[in-house]
Amino acid sequence: MARKLNIAVQGCCHGMLDNIYNHLLAQQKQKKVDLLIICGDFQAIRNVTDLKCMSCPDKYKQIGGFYRYYSGEKTAPVPTIFIGGNHEAGNHSREIYYGGWVAKNIYFLGNSGVVKFGGLRIGGISGIFKDFDYHKGYYELPPFRGHSRSSMHHVRSYEAFKMLQIRWPLDIMISHDWPQYIERYGDTEGLLKKKPFFKKEVDCGDLGSPVNAMLLERLRPAWWLSAHLHVRFTAKVDANESIFPEGWAGVAPRSTDTAEANPANTDEIAISDDEFAFSEPSNGTQVAAPDAKNSTAIPTKADNVCRGPTQFLALDKCLPRRQFLEIIEVEAPDNAAYKELKLEYDPEWLAILRLCHPYMPLDEAPFDPPASGATPLFSDELVNKEMDWVMKNIFADGPKYIPENFVPVAPVPPPGTPDTANFGIARNDRGRGPGYDRHGQRNVRNVRNGSEWPGPLPYFINANPQTEDFCKMLGIQDQLTQRLH
Repeated sequence: MARKLNIAVQGCCHGMLDNIYNHLLAQQKQKKVDLLIICGDFQAIRNVTDLKCMSCPDKYKQIGGFYRYYSGEKTAPVPTIFIGGNHEAGNHSREIYYGGWVAKNIYFLGNSGVVKFGGLRIGGISGIFKDFDYHKGYYELPPFRGHSRSSMHHVRSYEAFKMLQIRWPLDIMISHDWPQYIERYGDTEGLLKKKPFFKKEVDCGDLGSPVNAMLLERLRPAWWLSAHLHVRFTAKVDANESIFPEGWAGVAPRSTDTAEANPANTDEIAISDDEFAFSEPSNGTQVAAPDAKNSTAIPTKADNVCRGPTQFLALDKCLPRRQFLEIIEVEAPDNAAYKELKLEYDPEWLAILRLCHPYMPLDEAPFDPPASGATPLFSDELVNKEMDWVMKNIFADGPKYIPENFVPVAPVPPPGTPDTANFGIARNDRGRGPGYDRHGQRNVRNVRNGSEWPGPLPYFINANPQTEDFCKMLGIQDQLTQRLH
């Protein structure tokens, strides 16, 4: 027997949590929602330091309303999970790299992750694809200036490698940018009527992420949810179809070109009128004849994945007269163990994290997968060994619920601070960096409302007890923040 869960899906959030929850509560009158999924650009901004680290043009930075959920002034009315997009406070995301609560009832899936909810397996990968950063490790360090503000939100091959190890079916997969070629499995003509400037990328096969296409080809989840391009779009990939065209060139090779390795910092987006507008979507990939030396072969499907079709849904941002939120019904097992709708750890994913942890890349050198083959996979024997450890040490007493152990670790502005506050960042700093005037003097005055950031400036990275507890549970070290303390 199976039961159906009502899952609300939101496209880009851009810090508009209040509007999203208000819209959702209005819909709840007709249909009870069990879970909200937000597909990136969440913008969990707590303070002025988070604003500095946020990847978007400085003059458009605002504190937003998330800090009220972080402080406990407000509580999310529906269990919420989200992934990162390309406009986030990268320092905040680093504190909970493996995933964690950013507020009561709001859970971040991490740079990549898999959790369970009501018997559903939900996976996600944060960020967007850029070929010049894809093979690098996590080299970025505070104060996250220049290109590193953007590169923290660029998908790394290490995260794709972890996701490729998944053997068992996913019900839902979440990404910010679309899988490459997915537009060919829906109403392409209708898409181009809405977004005519996509035509060049569609014609060249450059729209979307080749990494997400690779993961879709192998994992074949029942649902794939995305955002990023600010338009609603649906598609369906049948079980017997390959998403790749003949002659697929694979994910971009490792670049040694200096210009590519150190691109100019454009903050990823163009701004038009009153909104973040995605101008010319380009991921830097080209479709060409395969090259055995530098391409990734079309991945094989995981042996145990769902053999049904994959339904694709992308949604817009939260603005009037936009299609930004939709409720889907997803079949879940009708098992007494899943009657309580709470987030649970996923045993297979925890085993994969333990297996991959020793190979985590921490510099700009290209990540070298510790497994070989057309699809680099660890042997079943190695995966099963870690699964045995996980089941014995973590799941010995049955399902393991994710502890509701959120505590704030960073300061927030005083109650009543308007969502538009920017603490002097959104100003013309003439290239001297946020928070400095034209004479190069320190200035954190808000030019809109005259307010200053109260007290000392917050740290860039805070030790987070959730990450510490998670690493202790898994028997691994938190290498990303440990090197900073």
